[in-house]
Amino acid sequence: MRPAPPLGPSFFARWTSRIALFSLGILAVAMLLHRLLSLPTQVAFNLAAVAFAGAAVSIVLAIAAAVGIWRTGRPGTSRIVFGMVVSLGLLLWPLIFLPSYERLPKINDVTTDAADPPAFVTLARLRGPGTNSPDYPGAAFARSQAAAYPDIKPIVINRPVDEAFELAADAIRRLKMEIVRQEPPDPETRRPGMLEAVDRTLILGFYDDVAIRVAGNDEQARIDVRSASRFGRHDLGSNADRVRQILKEIVVRMESVVPATRAKAEPKDVKEEQPRSRRSRRRRRR
Repeated sequence: MRPAPPLGPSFFARWTSRIALFSLGILAVAMLLHRLLSLPTQVAFNLAAVAFAGAAVSIVLAIAAAVGIWRTGRPGTSRIVFGMVVSLGLLLWPLIFLPSYERLPKINDVTTDAADPPAFVTLARLRGPGTNSPDYPGAAFARSQAAAYPDIKPIVINRPVDEAFELAADAIRRLKMEIVRQEPPDPETRRPGMLEAVDRTLILGFYDDVAIRVAGNDEQARIDVRSASRFGRHDLGSNADRVRQILKEIVVRMESVVPATRAKAEPKDVKEEQPRSRRSRRRRRR
């Protein structure tokens, strides 16, 4: 007579679901702490690595548990299915970014002026150990950027340099970036204005640095933008998107604000029209 199968699930089946759920919890906590409580990025990376390793272990245990159920008929199928679904979901999540990883260049620094990019000064001091260098990587990055993002170019506007600087600063504030350095331009010495700001990605909260240089004179200004990731070699196109967004916001602000020269000319036009209106009234009275 064949002996009755054990009543409870096997060791492998129990720990398949437990490890899968534990791995999911670690990844969720790492993301929340990094996004909301400024958990160091390196620590968040390490926790994510533990979560992915746990998901791989859960899959191995699920296979072992499935073999045991096939041979002995022990319960635990639901635990195996749950563990497999959760673990595969964790491991397949990074694959969502695989098309962008293969299609876009492996760069983490994008600028409108590769020959003389805006420098990080204050932001260079904010970068801690394990972060990317604040210096521009060089010609290899410039060639990759030119091939992948030919539209990333500086903008030249017909506004005084100090007004263009205010437009750039206003654009950064409207994009909810944190300004850490703001030095207005000096037209007398031809010193350009410099802006440095910190931006964070929406979901994971990675820190990215932005530098803006505004150079020019009383009639025309040139605006250069640089965006660089603090961590990772591949930005998946996020820095190029940020530069485009900043330039677009500056143009929108420029089109919505009346130039200072035009604003100064309007009162004179009003004063010149007042005598004419009085003369016309006198003529009507006569």
